[in-house]
Amino acid sequence: MLSNYLTDVKARVEADKEITQKERDTFIELVESKLNERFERYHWNANIHGIVIRLITNSFHLYDFWVENWYPGPRTHSLLPHGYIYAVNGVGGHEPHAYYHHESKTAIFINTEYYGQCKSWALGIAADTLETQHNIHSIHGACAIVQGKGIIIIAPTGTGKSTHTWGLMQYPDGKIHSDDWIFLQYKKGLAMADISERKFYLRTDMVKSFPNIRRLLNKCKCENVDNNDFTAFANSRAILDPEWIGGPDKFVERAVVRVVILLRRDDSSPPEVRLSPDEAISILEEGKAQVLAGAGGEIGMFKQEPFYNPYLLVRRPDIQRRFFRKLFDVAPCYILNTGVETVEESQERIKRIIGEV
Repeated sequence: MLSNYLTDVKARVEADKEITQKERDTFIELVESKLNERFERYHWNANIHGIVIRLITNSFHLYDFWVENWYPGPRTHSLLPHGYIYAVNGVGGHEPHAYYHHESKTAIFINTEYYGQCKSWALGIAADTLETQHNIHSIHGACAIVQGKGIIIIAPTGTGKSTHTWGLMQYPDGKIHSDDWIFLQYKKGLAMADISERKFYLRTDMVKSFPNIRRLLNKCKCENVDNNDFTAFANSRAILDPEWIGGPDKFVERAVVRVVILLRRDDSSPPEVRLSPDEAISILEEGKAQVLAGAGGEIGMFKQEPFYNPYLLVRRPDIQRRFFRKLFDVAPCYILNTGVETVEESQERIKRIIGEV
């Protein structure tokens, strides 16, 4: 590995996403006082689909992953960011916690260096602006291209989005687009998907399904890899350039979406069901999911995560329903049960489905 950083906090921390202006100002004063104690203060502007988010932190690990992960934002002193993330460690008397103030687009992380939540909230801040001001739909999902057609895979965290996306890329006509987050615009009867990140932040235990990735992970910056074993901890991560996966020709930055695939895992549902738009939206809105490593909460318990999107910092269900209805008007939706078939069998189903649209 190029580097490996072990964080004390290894999953999402408890969060309050509706703090007041007064609370926001109090927390900023608190973390600024800590930042001013020593010289370790890092800041960098990320460009997330045109929205500039500035990270301010005393954690070199968060700064290092942040710079590696995103496209750079403008550095000119006269251009102010659209949103801010303060991530400060060593704040006495406070448990690890995250806070968000919607009006100022400010997130504050106290005493956690886990990059996954920092990254996801950066996407959430961008979505907070993009969905209301620019009519851009943010989806927590992965996207691959087969036969020139985009396939979005939506599922709870840790249930196989990346695995299936990578598997589809292995086909001769397969390409990879994104593995976690997609920005969608609906124009002229098309759903056009754009990437969100410069590099992927992915689980290292993918080596179980794709052993050849080990040689790539050995060249990556990693987080929470125990004893140099990429599979020892279910939520260990790496920052990986998508062009390394199959070469530049196997990676695309924009796709026209033709099919949406939802995933579930049980031992009784049919392996494949085509859903009506109303059925698909109902399943997404309920967002029933089992908690897996890294998702926050007690592992194994069931919770509801509307639209399978824990990154959204402001819940606007009417807007989400409208966006998804537009998507399903141009891209049929299927739900596959990965609990009754192998990964390879599910991928063959997806390939057949994409051939029929």
